[in-house]
Amino acid sequence: MKICYLANNAIPSTVASAIQIVKMCEALSKIDNEVSLICPNSNKIKKNVFNFYNVKTKFNIEKLNSFEKFPLGYKYYIFSIISVIRSLKYKPQIYITRNFFTAFVLILFSKKVIFEIHHDIQIESRITKFLIKFFKVLNNKNIIRIIAISKKVKMHYLETFNLNKNKIIVLPSGSSIKTHSNFENNYSKKLNIGYFGSIYKSRGADIFLNLSKIDKNNNYFMFGDHSKFKNLNFKYSNKNLFLGGYVSYNKIPKLLKKMDIFLMPYSKKVTSGGDVGDISKFTSPLKLFDYLSIGKVILSSKLPVLQEVITENKNVIFIKNYENIYSWKLEIDKISKNLSKRIIISKNNYNLGKSFNLKNRAKKYLENL
Repeated sequence: MKICYLANNAIPSTVASAIQIVKMCEALSKIDNEVSLICPNSNKIKKNVFNFYNVKTKFNIEKLNSFEKFPLGYKYYIFSIISVIRSLKYKPQIYITRNFFTAFVLILFSKKVIFEIHHDIQIESRITKFLIKFFKVLNNKNIIRIIAISKKVKMHYLETFNLNKNKIIVLPSGSSIKTHSNFENNYSKKLNIGYFGSIYKSRGADIFLNLSKIDKNNNYFMFGDHSKFKNLNFKYSNKNLFLGGYVSYNKIPKLLKKMDIFLMPYSKKVTSGGDVGDISKFTSPLKLFDYLSIGKVILSSKLPVLQEVITENKNVIFIKNYENIYSWKLEIDKISKNLSKRIIISKNNYNLGKSFNLKNRAKKYLENL
């Protein structure tokens, strides 16, 4: 099948959504589809996309002008229109997008669209919200399938737009990392505790950094773009904290395997990749599925949406009072002394991770179409 994925993310980039888009294109290619990705050119990272994201099964990528000189909102509208026009030469049978305005333009061209949704409609601009509601875009017959990344997302759109429930299916994020079955649990007293991904306050960066100060018994490793945190190396100069900065996705598996515990210290309000909005009710974080695939212990803020995927004390230790740093310290102390529980959770996560690989997700994407 000929598939064209239209993305408004600059690729390559450091945001999780760009990783997910590229890895989904790879997964769709692996199941014998002819995939083309159209996206804005990245002005920040000048690296080969396939090497940067460790892509083994290649697909066609066309990068267009990102219209950086235009105001933020307008450049997205212009890019969406141009990308749809450019895509016509590929004669795709199905389009995929995560962008509301792009979906609107595609139905104007009477194109078949799979639309993937990661957040509620409120994050969108006033113009986009008007167009989606006035023209009943999601109810249009050319939107042949809607992918919701969580049950909460599905319920939000069913209730808001009165959609046919058979049109929208739930497919959480997944991982392309090969599952890791060797449970190399650390028998020493010091554990390696890891945080990977976007470094915003709402993602718990403050909690993680301050934990490293009060917990001298373990080593703390933070990997992600911390440019928004000024003087980070100066403020947190404790010897048990390693600030790795952003690491390209092709290097992530090796680093993940060196960790004993992963933290997901989300705040009550969780911002999206641009540090805007609130996705705490809807999120399906890519890092969770990477953590599961490695088969290690996870400690996480107790957000209800995460319980759609992981079960307390089986796959995760939830921190109920998650804005209190000492609640995290208490649970870390407990699990560090309980090797047998670490091994059980690791095995559970390894087995669960196998069911969330992106190749399986790609098959379900296109099932019965």
